[in-house]
Amino acid sequence: MIDLYDLSNKLPISALSPFAGISEEYAAAFSDATAPFLYFWSQAEGTLEKRLFTRGEFWRLAQTAAALYRELGLQRGDRVIHGFSGNSPYDLIFRLAGAMTGCVPVTINWQADDRERISTKISLTGARLFLYDQGMEKHAASLRQDHLDLLLLEAGDIDNHEAGEGEISFSPALDDEKMVIFTSGTTGIPKGASLSHRSYLANRLTFDGYFNLGKDDLLDLLLVNPLHHANSSALSDWGMRRAGTIIHLVERYSTLYWQILAETAKIRRGLLVTALVATHLDFLDNLHEAGTLPVDASFLRDALKQTEILIGSAPVGPKTIANMIKYSGRLPLVRFGSTETCLQVLATPTAMSEEDRMAAFEAGWNHSYQGEKTTGYYIGREHYPINRLKIVKAIDPGDPGYMLPCEVGQPGYLVTQGANLMTGYVADPEATQEVFRQGWYTGLRDIAFTLPGRDGELDYYWLARDSAMLIRGGANYSFAQVAAELSRAVREEFKLTPKDFQLAVIGLRVTSEHDDSCCVTIELTAKAAPLKDKISEFLLTRAAKLVGKGSRPDFIRFAAIPRSFKGEIMYGQLKKEFSRDIDAG
Repeated sequence: MIDLYDLSNKLPISALSPFAGISEEYAAAFSDATAPFLYFWSQAEGTLEKRLFTRGEFWRLAQTAAALYRELGLQRGDRVIHGFSGNSPYDLIFRLAGAMTGCVPVTINWQADDRERISTKISLTGARLFLYDQGMEKHAASLRQDHLDLLLLEAGDIDNHEAGEGEISFSPALDDEKMVIFTSGTTGIPKGASLSHRSYLANRLTFDGYFNLGKDDLLDLLLVNPLHHANSSALSDWGMRRAGTIIHLVERYSTLYWQILAETAKIRRGLLVTALVATHLDFLDNLHEAGTLPVDASFLRDALKQTEILIGSAPVGPKTIANMIKYSGRLPLVRFGSTETCLQVLATPTAMSEEDRMAAFEAGWNHSYQGEKTTGYYIGREHYPINRLKIVKAIDPGDPGYMLPCEVGQPGYLVTQGANLMTGYVADPEATQEVFRQGWYTGLRDIAFTLPGRDGELDYYWLARDSAMLIRGGANYSFAQVAAELSRAVREEFKLTPKDFQLAVIGLRVTSEHDDSCCVTIELTAKAAPLKDKISEFLLTRAAKLVGKGSRPDFIRFAAIPRSFKGEIMYGQLKKEFSRDIDAG
């Protein structure tokens, strides 16, 4: 096969797909005005409400939004803050208007961004317009005080606005900026990733190829993850480019999501895809155990059997797999990527049998390297030739092993290359330069390894993030691995279950200038709370004989563990809280 890559990370898309133009692709997808396109699921006082947008209605609203942009004086390349307080069809309508006009949507995190953070993002991106819904109206006037030239527009205004004469059509170049998506900031300060039209075309080709879809095949997408993240952004854009797609957009996750999934599966027309994180399956298990599922369990099980579930954003371990089998009778499709990669660079092959998938999972869980237990979590195979990956010994220039490949089974840094990659970080050329090395994107900073699958092809396994590593005695220990070892010791000592407590580990330089102290935070349920003192005494004294030397705790605190919407531990926040408590004595 011809190597389609060069050191600029730009894949010649024409080598993979006949392509007339960006606007033409969207226009062709919306040519059947009477076809259903989007069902918006919202919840009011515990009751589900559903609104249908036909393709004709959605296209006309996008044309109206584009006309409003022109009336306001917005031009190609102007950035627009999308200030929505939940998933909204108007968010997607204005994204389509952006493709028509060359304007660039900029995400804000409605789960975490306060007024000050929004103002910072406006300054950083030089955004000309703050687009908002009623839930964000409270910020509009005050943001104008900080940014005197900022234009304001309530998204719902397009319902009562005339589009004007003639259709608005604009065809940006592949390398034009399409979206700015801010990273979550769980591993540092959020940065704005600039993603091009090339990135999203590569994304479309990735998913079409991954699911082996022809242009006329039917697709239903059920989106519940927030639109301000890469996940739903990539999937929704994929759906907007396909004539045979219906998008089911859920305003936000709640227990009623499982009822929506069951109802969507019942009326699906072809392939049904939804994207979840491992925490969602924990929620499902808790609802079932508590008897509070909003839908009959057998009905939901039938629905899950008919749904392709993409699981990502956090390690998929034995518990998640057990829950998937328990509630669907099948294994999930694991995906891996990041905001900077326009979502997906690795995934479980759809053609892989259930037996081979399970063997791949178990191979990672049971892996050892040079006599050391090195538990890895299966994240799939690369989407060649859209992108490619490799694992190298070091990613920082000057370090021994810089960009040298690891052997099979050896942990190292995961790096990637392809047309899906971001152009760079907004207004931060230094940070951009730091993550592009020798034509590869090195900013994932994930520790991973490869193993041969049953067919001899390389499978990839996630081990840890280097920002989530304890450094002790010159060796690195994964926060997650240490936490798992300590959790197991506590469970066995006190006859507790995983539901009775949560345990997280970080490393802080407290007593040494070169070694980390192992700092443990424990979140107890009411059942385990009476054991607080005994658990602390056990971990600080007797546990040292039961766990490896890298897992011996130095400091214990009992508090809530900060997590993102994905269920990931926010290690940066946890370090701040632990440091504060240590300083307070």
